[in-house]
Amino acid sequence: MSEDSFNLIPDLDNIICDVLKEEFDVKICEKGHYWFTPWENHCRKVFNLYLLKGNSYPLYWGYNFDFIPWENCMLSINPKPWNVTGKLVYHRTEKSIKMDFYGTPFPYIGYNFYSPSLHSYEEHNSFRRNYFVNAYGDNSKENIELIRTVVKRNIPFMLDWFEKNKTLDNLIDSLTRKIIECENNNGFPFGAYWVRGFLNAKHHNIESAISDIARVYKRFDPPAEIPEKVLKKIYDVDKM
Repeated sequence: MSEDSFNLIPDLDNIICDVLKEEFDVKICEKGHYWFTPWENHCRKVFNLYLLKGNSYPLYWGYNFDFIPWENCMLSINPKPWNVTGKLVYHRTEKSIKMDFYGTPFPYIGYNFYSPSLHSYEEHNSFRRNYFVNAYGDNSKENIELIRTVVKRNIPFMLDWFEKNKTLDNLIDSLTRKIIECENNNGFPFGAYWVRGFLNAKHHNIESAISDIARVYKRFDPPAEIPEKVLKKIYDVDKM
Protein backbone atom coordinates (compact mmCIF):
# COMPACT_ATOMS: atom_id res chain seq x y z
CA MET A 1 0.00 0.00 0.00
CA SER A 2 1.49 3.36 -1.04
CA GLU A 3 1.97 6.28 1.33
CA ASP A 4 -0.45 8.33 -0.81
CA SER A 5 -3.33 6.03 0.13
CA PHE A 6 -3.23 7.54 3.65
CA ASN A 7 -3.38 11.16 2.43
CA LEU A 8 -6.25 13.23 1.11
CA ILE A 9 -6.10 13.67 -2.64
CA PRO A 10 -4.41 17.01 -3.38
CA ASP A 11 -6.83 19.73 -4.53
CA LEU A 12 -9.79 17.53 -3.51
CA ASP A 13 -11.97 20.54 -2.67
CA ASN A 14 -11.10 22.27 -5.95
CA ILE A 15 -11.86 19.15 -7.98
CA ILE A 16 -15.31 18.87 -6.40
CA CYS A 17 -15.88 22.62 -6.69
CA ASP A 18 -15.23 22.57 -10.45
CA VAL A 19 -17.97 19.99 -10.95
CA LEU A 20 -20.44 21.77 -8.66
CA LYS A 21 -19.83 24.98 -10.60
CA GLU A 22 -21.38 23.37 -13.64
CA GLU A 23 -24.77 23.79 -11.92
CA PHE A 24 -24.24 26.05 -8.90
CA ASP A 25 -22.47 29.37 -8.30
CA VAL A 26 -20.26 28.03 -5.51
CA LYS A 27 -17.14 29.09 -3.64
CA ILE A 28 -14.93 26.99 -1.38
CA CYS A 29 -15.18 27.52 2.37
CA GLU A 30 -11.77 27.88 3.99
CA LYS A 31 -12.60 25.44 6.79
CA GLY A 32 -12.54 22.64 4.24
CA HIS A 33 -14.94 20.29 2.46
CA TYR A 34 -17.71 22.92 2.29
CA TRP A 35 -18.94 24.93 -0.69
CA PHE A 36 -21.52 27.69 -0.70
CA THR A 37 -23.46 30.00 -3.02
CA PRO A 38 -24.19 33.73 -2.56
CA TRP A 39 -27.02 34.75 -0.21
CA GLU A 40 -30.44 35.05 -1.80
CA ASN A 41 -33.72 35.63 0.07
CA HIS A 42 -32.06 35.08 3.46
CA CYS A 43 -30.49 31.74 2.55
CA ARG A 44 -27.62 30.22 0.64
CA LYS A 45 -27.09 26.75 -0.76
CA VAL A 46 -24.38 24.75 0.99
CA PHE A 47 -22.62 21.53 0.00
CA ASN A 48 -20.51 19.32 2.23
CA LEU A 49 -18.34 16.23 1.92
CA TYR A 50 -19.64 14.40 5.00
CA LEU A 51 -16.84 12.54 6.75
CA LEU A 52 -18.04 9.10 7.79
CA LYS A 53 -15.85 6.10 8.61
CA GLY A 54 -13.70 4.76 5.82
CA ASN A 55 -11.93 6.38 2.88
CA SER A 56 -14.95 7.46 0.85
CA TYR A 57 -17.61 9.97 1.84
CA PRO A 58 -21.08 11.05 0.69
CA LEU A 59 -21.94 14.56 -0.43
CA TYR A 60 -24.66 16.37 1.51
CA TRP A 61 -26.41 19.52 0.36
CA GLY A 62 -28.90 21.97 1.82
CA TYR A 63 -29.59 25.48 3.08
CA ASN A 64 -27.96 27.87 5.50
CA PHE A 65 -30.44 30.54 6.71
CA ASP A 66 -29.21 33.92 7.93
CA PHE A 67 -32.09 34.26 10.43
CA ILE A 68 -31.58 30.98 12.30
CA PRO A 69 -29.34 31.21 15.36
CA TRP A 70 -28.22 28.08 17.19
CA GLU A 71 -28.21 27.57 20.92
CA ASN A 72 -24.53 27.18 21.78
CA CYS A 73 -25.02 23.84 23.56
CA MET A 74 -26.71 22.38 20.45
CA LEU A 75 -23.62 22.82 18.29
CA SER A 76 -22.15 19.67 19.84
CA ILE A 77 -23.41 16.22 18.90
CA ASN A 78 -25.21 15.72 22.21
CA PRO A 79 -27.12 18.69 23.68
CA LYS A 80 -25.78 19.54 27.14
CA PRO A 81 -28.45 20.96 29.44
CA TRP A 82 -25.90 22.42 31.84
CA ASN A 83 -24.80 24.75 29.04
CA VAL A 84 -28.28 26.11 28.34
CA THR A 85 -27.64 29.83 28.68
CA GLY A 86 -29.51 31.29 25.74
CA LYS A 87 -26.19 32.14 24.07
CA LEU A 88 -26.85 32.13 20.33
CA VAL A 89 -24.50 31.57 17.41
CA TYR A 90 -25.18 32.60 13.80
CA HIS A 91 -23.49 31.20 10.72
CA ARG A 92 -23.39 34.01 8.20
CA THR A 93 -19.83 34.53 7.01
CA GLU A 94 -17.65 32.80 4.44
CA LYS A 95 -15.80 31.05 7.27
CA SER A 96 -18.83 30.20 9.40
CA ILE A 97 -21.21 27.89 7.55
CA LYS A 98 -23.83 25.45 8.78
CA MET A 99 -26.34 23.26 7.02
CA ASP A 100 -29.52 24.16 8.83
CA PHE A 101 -31.51 21.69 6.73
CA TYR A 102 -30.00 19.21 4.30
CA GLY A 103 -30.55 16.39 1.86
CA THR A 104 -28.47 13.27 1.18
CA PRO A 105 -28.11 10.79 -1.67
CA PHE A 106 -29.44 7.96 0.48
CA PRO A 107 -33.16 8.16 -0.45
CA TYR A 108 -32.22 8.39 -4.11
CA ILE A 109 -29.98 5.33 -4.14
CA GLY A 110 -32.14 3.17 -1.87
CA TYR A 111 -29.76 3.15 1.10
CA ASN A 112 -31.39 2.69 4.52
CA PHE A 113 -29.40 5.05 6.75
CA TYR A 114 -31.21 4.02 9.94
CA SER A 115 -30.82 0.27 9.36
CA PRO A 116 -27.62 -0.25 7.35
CA SER A 117 -27.53 -3.91 8.38
CA LEU A 118 -30.35 -4.49 5.88
CA HIS A 119 -27.75 -4.23 3.12
CA SER A 120 -25.21 -6.85 2.19
CA TYR A 121 -21.46 -6.29 2.11
CA GLU A 122 -21.61 -6.19 -1.69
CA GLU A 123 -24.38 -3.57 -1.61
CA HIS A 124 -22.39 -1.36 0.76
CA ASN A 125 -19.41 -1.55 -1.57
CA SER A 126 -21.61 -0.71 -4.54
CA PHE A 127 -23.10 2.34 -2.78
CA ARG A 128 -19.67 3.65 -1.85
CA ARG A 129 -18.07 2.94 -5.21
CA ASN A 130 -20.80 4.63 -7.22
CA TYR A 131 -21.98 7.50 -5.01
CA PHE A 132 -19.33 8.25 -2.36
CA VAL A 133 -16.25 10.36 -3.10
CA ASN A 134 -13.01 8.38 -2.72
CA ALA A 135 -11.01 11.04 -0.87
CA TYR A 136 -7.62 9.40 -0.39
CA GLY A 137 -4.77 8.74 -2.80
CA ASP A 138 -2.71 10.73 -5.28
CA ASN A 139 -3.83 13.28 -7.85
CA SER A 140 -3.59 10.91 -10.79
CA LYS A 141 -5.86 11.51 -13.78
CA GLU A 142 -7.69 8.30 -12.88
CA ASN A 143 -8.48 9.45 -9.33
CA ILE A 144 -9.51 12.93 -10.45
CA GLU A 145 -11.82 11.55 -13.10
CA LEU A 146 -13.34 9.12 -10.60
CA ILE A 147 -14.13 11.99 -8.21
CA ARG A 148 -15.65 14.04 -11.02
CA THR A 149 -17.81 11.09 -12.14
CA VAL A 150 -19.15 10.47 -8.63
CA VAL A 151 -19.96 14.15 -8.05
CA LYS A 152 -21.77 14.29 -11.41
CA ARG A 153 -23.87 11.27 -10.36
CA ASN A 154 -25.00 13.20 -7.28
CA ILE A 155 -25.91 16.43 -9.06
CA PRO A 156 -29.32 15.21 -10.35
CA PHE A 157 -30.22 14.36 -6.74
CA MET A 158 -29.18 17.84 -5.63
CA LEU A 159 -31.19 19.55 -8.37
CA ASP A 160 -34.26 17.47 -7.55
CA TRP A 161 -33.94 18.17 -3.81
CA PHE A 162 -33.58 21.93 -4.26
CA GLU A 163 -36.53 21.97 -6.67
CA LYS A 164 -38.68 20.18 -4.09
CA ASN A 165 -37.49 22.40 -1.22
CA LYS A 166 -37.60 25.93 -2.59
CA THR A 167 -40.46 27.50 -0.61
CA LEU A 168 -41.16 27.82 3.11
CA ASP A 169 -44.14 25.49 2.75
CA ASN A 170 -41.94 22.91 0.99
CA LEU A 171 -39.27 23.12 3.67
CA ILE A 172 -41.69 22.90 6.59
CA ASP A 173 -43.38 19.87 5.01
CA SER A 174 -40.01 18.18 4.43
CA LEU A 175 -38.92 18.84 8.00
CA THR A 176 -42.20 17.41 9.28
CA ARG A 177 -41.56 14.20 7.35
CA LYS A 178 -37.99 14.09 8.70
CA ILE A 179 -39.25 14.52 12.27
CA ILE A 180 -41.76 11.70 11.86
CA GLU A 181 -39.13 9.43 10.31
CA CYS A 182 -36.60 10.11 13.05
CA GLU A 183 -39.08 9.68 15.90
CA ASN A 184 -40.28 6.41 14.37
CA ASN A 185 -36.68 5.22 14.62
CA ASN A 186 -36.51 5.92 18.37
CA GLY A 187 -34.67 9.22 18.14
CA PHE A 188 -35.46 12.83 18.85
CA PRO A 189 -34.66 15.28 16.04
CA PHE A 190 -33.43 18.27 18.04
CA GLY A 191 -32.16 20.08 14.95
CA ALA A 192 -35.24 19.47 12.81
CA TYR A 193 -37.56 20.87 15.48
CA TRP A 194 -35.26 23.85 15.97
CA VAL A 195 -35.10 24.72 12.26
CA ARG A 196 -38.81 24.10 11.70
CA GLY A 197 -39.51 26.41 14.62
CA PHE A 198 -37.63 29.32 13.05
CA LEU A 199 -39.06 28.58 9.60
CA ASN A 200 -42.54 28.68 11.14
CA ALA A 201 -41.64 32.05 12.66
CA LYS A 202 -40.51 33.27 9.23
CA HIS A 203 -43.86 32.00 7.91
CA HIS A 204 -45.57 34.12 10.62
CA ASN A 205 -46.93 31.06 12.39
CA ILE A 206 -45.69 32.15 15.79
CA GLU A 207 -47.71 29.61 17.79
CA SER A 208 -46.19 26.68 15.91
CA ALA A 209 -42.76 28.30 16.10
CA ILE A 210 -42.83 28.54 19.88
CA SER A 211 -44.28 25.04 20.17
CA ASP A 212 -41.40 23.55 18.16
CA ILE A 213 -38.67 25.38 20.07
CA ALA A 214 -40.33 24.55 23.40
CA ARG A 215 -40.27 20.84 22.52
CA VAL A 216 -36.49 21.06 22.12
CA TYR A 217 -35.93 22.51 25.60
CA LYS A 218 -38.43 20.14 27.20
CA ARG A 219 -36.34 17.20 25.98
CA PHE A 220 -33.36 18.32 28.04
CA ASP A 221 -32.76 16.61 31.36
CA PRO A 222 -33.90 18.36 33.42
CA PRO A 223 -36.40 20.06 31.09
CA ALA A 224 -35.84 23.77 30.49
CA GLU A 225 -37.96 26.72 29.44
CA ILE A 226 -37.21 28.69 26.29
CA PRO A 227 -34.66 31.36 27.29
CA GLU A 228 -35.80 34.96 26.85
CA LYS A 229 -33.04 35.64 24.30
CA VAL A 230 -34.34 32.79 22.15
CA LEU A 231 -37.96 33.95 22.45
CA LYS A 232 -36.89 37.42 21.34
CA LYS A 233 -35.20 35.97 18.24
CA ILE A 234 -38.35 34.01 17.37
CA TYR A 235 -40.43 37.19 17.54
CA ASP A 236 -37.79 39.10 15.55
CA VAL A 237 -37.99 36.53 12.75
CA ASP A 238 -41.79 36.76 12.78
CA LYS A 239 -41.45 40.49 12.05
CA MET A 240 -39.20 40.00 9.01
